[in-house]
Order: sequence, then structure tokens, then C-alpha cells
Amino acid sequence: MGVVCNLMRPFLTFILLLNGGLLFGQNFAYPSIKQKGFSIKDFVPPGWTILDSAMGDLNNDKQLDVILILQHIDSVSLVNNEDDITDTVLTQPRVLLILFKNTSDNLFHLSEQSNTFILTHDDPFSDDPYQSTTISKGILQISFYWYPNSGNWFNSTVYKFRYRENNFFLIGVVYEERNKATHDYNNYSYNFLTKKRILIIGNDYKKNKKTEIKSLDTKIPKTLKTLEHTWEVENGVDL
Repeated sequence: MGVVCNLMRPFLTFILLLNGGLLFGQNFAYPSIKQKGFSIKDFVPPGWTILDSAMGDLNNDKQLDVILILQHIDSVSLVNNEDDITDTVLTQPRVLLILFKNTSDNLFHLSEQSNTFILTHDDPFSDDPYQSTTISKGILQISFYWYPNSGNWFNSTVYKFRYRENNFFLIGVVYEERNKATHDYNNYSYNFLTKKRILIIGNDYKKNKKTEIKSLDTKIPKTLKTLEHTWEVENGVDL
């Protein structure tokens, strides 16, 4: 009986969220964030909470800048248009904020806001696709993970951005596909500065690996503003 209750709990939670979200979603709008503030709390509007955060120097001014991932406290019902198909999804919207610390006034200033780049956790029966955000040596890294409900293949993606010319440019991506049954994997490493892609094909239990190096034809650099998760970086590989 205890096993049945444990299995039913996620389903009942989903139903309760669905009922509440449908009532609330009609009035939802992404927030207008303050342009500057003394602390990170000044950038969290009512009805939102901090899902994740990271600190580091992004613009090479020796000050600790801040990345905030905000999540809406309530679930809402939103219309989703993708691949010419329109449907309604229940979700807790997420917002990415990049705050620069200004030495002249000692305040945080809003540098960038994205309402679309941080994937949401819409399926209560699967893992959260958003994994982490870090800042290391001036590089902003955002990681995602996809584990489908059916099939053996799952994948992960790490996006790397560098700030210059008032934009966060995509300088690299590490994309990996893994098979949980066979332990085969394909590891793609994209460097958009050198315009090279390195593909390593292997298996966790076998020593032999195959490495392929390919030149990339990316004439227009991607930025955090222009990058979409459906970008086909090369034939058969979507980031």
C-alpha cells in the first residue's frame, strides 16, 4: 500500500498544480526588473524566488558580478507555439538575470535579462533539464540535461559565453549523447573562436575511441540574446 501511495503522490501533485495553474495563467506576464539595486534581493520581484545563482567577474573589472535564475512561485498555463503546433503547457516560468557590480556607485546594474533561455521543469515525471550556472575565469557556463521518458539515449549540453562589446557571445558548447543500455557516447566539443569541432565516439567500458575534427562554418556569432535551443549547429546535431 505504501508503494502505491508513493507512486500516486507525484501524479496528485501534478493534478493540483494543473488546476491552480489554469486559473492563474491568464494574467501572467514576465516581470519588469529594476535597473539597479544595492543587493540581489532588489532584483527579485513579488511572486518570484531565486532558483539558482552564481558570482564571478564577467567584464574584467575586478568586481564580483551576479547571475540570478528566478522562478515563478506559482505554476501558470501558457500557450506554446513550436513546430507549427499550438498547445498549452503548465509551467513555472524562469528568468535569467545578469547583474554587473559598478564601482562608481557600488550598486548592481542589470546588464541582461532572458525570459526564454533557462528551460523550465514542466514534466513532473522527468528530471529538471536545468542543471547549473557557473562563472570561471570570466566565462559564463550554463548546463542542461535531457532524459527522455522513453528510449535509452539522453544528452547534456554546456553553453559557454564571454562578455565583450556589450554582448554575451557564445564561444563554445560541449554536447554529449549517452546510451544508458550500451554505454556508448558521442561527445561534441564546439569552439566558435577557432571554428573547430572535435567529436569523440566511444564506450565507457572500451578503451578504443574514435576522434573526428571538423571545421565549422559559423559566419554570424551567436549571443545569449539570439541563441535558441533548436539551433542546428551541424547536420543532425541540435543544440
